[in-house]
Amino acid sequence: MPKTPKTKRSYDQFCSLARGLDRLGERWTLLIVRNLLLGPRRYSDLLAELPGITTNLLAERLKGMESGGLVARRAASGPARATLYELTPLGAALEPAIMELGRWGGRFMDAPKKTDTVNIGWGLLSLKRRYRGGLRAVVEFRIGERRFELGFEPTYLSVQEREAARPELRVSGELAAFQDWLFRDVSASSLRRSGRLAVSGDARFWQRLLRAFSPLAAPRAA
Repeated sequence: MPKTPKTKRSYDQFCSLARGLDRLGERWTLLIVRNLLLGPRRYSDLLAELPGITTNLLAERLKGMESGGLVARRAASGPARATLYELTPLGAALEPAIMELGRWGGRFMDAPKKTDTVNIGWGLLSLKRRYRGGLRAVVEFRIGERRFELGFEPTYLSVQEREAARPELRVSGELAAFQDWLFRDVSASSLRRSGRLAVSGDARFWQRLLRAFSPLAAPRAA
């Protein structure tokens, strides 16, 4: 079992919550995990996706997460020879806790503030909580220039930022169209008729996909 980094303060409490916070309680750590749930990232990717974090602080957090066994580094394939950061099995095991924390935080979500960063990848991760289950297929979302592979299993939805190798269904459109469909309750059928969404693949699965997610819950005051 990885040890808590010696440079990091500990709560020194014999409690599983305290032990978890010894590794995760630093600012930005859980948000780094959230981004890595979408797949491996370069250091520059993480820096761009987390506005407000400094390069020194990101390096410090990644170092601590690596020594704590949450993150590993590997070389990317291809001529670029970049270093990728990815979650270890220990880090990936945080997904249920992050999903539940996101579910709790949903009661404070209304319209984004002008200063808020909006990232469709984070929104697609939230679909894991809304997935009703029962499907088995691979779907590719082509959202502008970004590509996401959604792997549907009967009781689980995987979301990875990458091209899908052999998707049964492919849905393409600009960011605003996906936001309208998935997060603003605009009919996907109307978006398709207007040309804002394009769909290719198994038509039967498209109909099942339209029923795959529960409606958005209205924000509630704490």
